[in-house]
Amino acid sequence: MTITFIACVERGELEEKTLLLCRSIRRYGGRFAESPILTFQPRLGTDVSDETLRGLESLGATHVTERLNVDLANYAIGNKVFASARGEEMATTEFVAFLDSDTILTSEPSAFALAEGIDAAARPVDYWRHGKEPLDDPDHEHWKTRHRRVASAGPGDPIDPYWERMYELCGVTNRPWVETVGDRKRVRAYFNSGLVVARRTAGLFAQWKRDFLRLIESGHLPPGGDRHYLDQLSLAVVLARVWERVEILDGRYNYPLIGRPLLPQPLRGAQLEELVHVHYNRYFNVPGFLRSVRPPLQRDSPVVGWLGEFLPLRPVLND
Repeated sequence: MTITFIACVERGELEEKTLLLCRSIRRYGGRFAESPILTFQPRLGTDVSDETLRGLESLGATHVTERLNVDLANYAIGNKVFASARGEEMATTEFVAFLDSDTILTSEPSAFALAEGIDAAARPVDYWRHGKEPLDDPDHEHWKTRHRRVASAGPGDPIDPYWERMYELCGVTNRPWVETVGDRKRVRAYFNSGLVVARRTAGLFAQWKRDFLRLIESGHLPPGGDRHYLDQLSLAVVLARVWERVEILDGRYNYPLIGRPLLPQPLRGAQLEELVHVHYNRYFNVPGFLRSVRPPLQRDSPVVGWLGEFLPLRPVLND
């Protein structure tokens, strides 16, 4: 097989999501449908149910309970960094792909077989900013109940000194740019970590872990000390290092289903089977969600029909 899929699962809502992800790989993965799947449970005390274990086994996934996230156990998002690095070590395939558990495949991900000279592929973040974010908030009062979006539009952006220092700390000289998916803003190259594909021998997932830990250990956190996007910030450093060998995946990948109305055509009206990898966030727990999507999804869509066998997912809260 040419690729190994990597995902995280712990007790709670990730169980049903990860099972759905694995089912989608087996059903819609095309020539990658039988590829190895590694599911990681990186923290102590988060054991999944016996039912979930049986489901993963029936889908041919290898479930790994090695304690990878020990010192940062209160930062669950960090699980993906540790799982990706360990999955890269365990895999024997040419490529490795980390996928968020709240995503599915809807057709063959042909771009996962990276072309010669390409070592990584991902999609930019959806937005530069969210709503009316205050520029002057010295006590971070606005952010005590919110996560600050941390993309930088470059010099003059309040967050840009953070990015410059981040590059310096990690010894990165490249300063690449991308366009955000939803608001189409030019920002420093910053990617959604819900889908990252890498050439295994390039060791980029190991580098992701090193850069992530370097930022943690140096205390270089975004304003207010919010760690929420630190996985993506450290990924930005990794991909900047090898920018000439990075592919920006097209809009059928890591498709933001809830952000569909803001996308340009033809992506705005695309049907699920015309896409490849869909990011649904928490909304598959909402009864009737697919019927509420705008522009509407076709009721007779094969993928919509298949999803109907499993939705809505149970709204289980994590401990």
